[in-house]
Amino acid sequence: MAEILLLLSLILFALSVAPTGFRGIFAAGGWIFLAVVFFSMSFHYIFENEFVYPAAAVISVPLLFITVKGCLKNDRTALNISSVAAIAFLIYAAVALWEPLATWLIETQVENTVSALLAIGHPASVSQWDTILSNGYIVVITLSCTPVVGTAIMLGVAMGVESSKFQKIIACVFTIATLAVLNLSRLVFVVVAYSEQWFPYFLDIASNGYPGFESFYWAHNVIGRIIFTILGIVITGGGLAIVVPDVRKFYSDIITFYYSGAVEIKSTFFRKLKL
Repeated sequence: MAEILLLLSLILFALSVAPTGFRGIFAAGGWIFLAVVFFSMSFHYIFENEFVYPAAAVISVPLLFITVKGCLKNDRTALNISSVAAIAFLIYAAVALWEPLATWLIETQVENTVSALLAIGHPASVSQWDTILSNGYIVVITLSCTPVVGTAIMLGVAMGVESSKFQKIIACVFTIATLAVLNLSRLVFVVVAYSEQWFPYFLDIASNGYPGFESFYWAHNVIGRIIFTILGIVITGGGLAIVVPDVRKFYSDIITFYYSGAVEIKSTFFRKLKL
């Protein structure tokens, strides 16, 4: 079911880019189907004592409402955000669905991570094509462990605003390079923290029944996701605003759009309370 909803979301986002009179409707549908998948996936993690994704899902509810409402009104900023999402979605789908490329990315990530670990003097080896072995602990690398998601989003931003071909090329190179380095740093941190048991805390909620897993939980599921996501936004997102000046205007439009939407929701809520 999730695959079908994602496919529908992808198709609708792609249609929203086409110059038709239904761009807003297509974009709104794309966001709704994508949100259903994200919410169902996020709350599934609750049973694994995962809280980052569920928290993100809760926070995203008002943002989704504002975005869909804006799309249905054919708001320019909402449609621009949807165009960026469409580009990012298409890039990710092209990588994820092309198995040889996805496999190559995982293999390369494993080899680069092991090389980086050895370079800093930490014991590590390639156990299997997608697995890192360090101090007896195993870390399996999946496609989501590569920087493909973040890269697709940032490339969507770079390609979705007005800029010259040269600026787009520089932006793409900058995006791929910075996120590759950040992701490599994240994986090195996770493997070292896990294999050296840096965070043996709150076993009841973090171990999932596996001895030592709590260090992986805190390093990967919490610190890795939150801190390195923030770093990616600041370093890569900030760098794009320098490379492509129109990205700054895009950021400003996004802030204004969601702030205005939040103020409208707040006003409507308190107005109904008075009735």
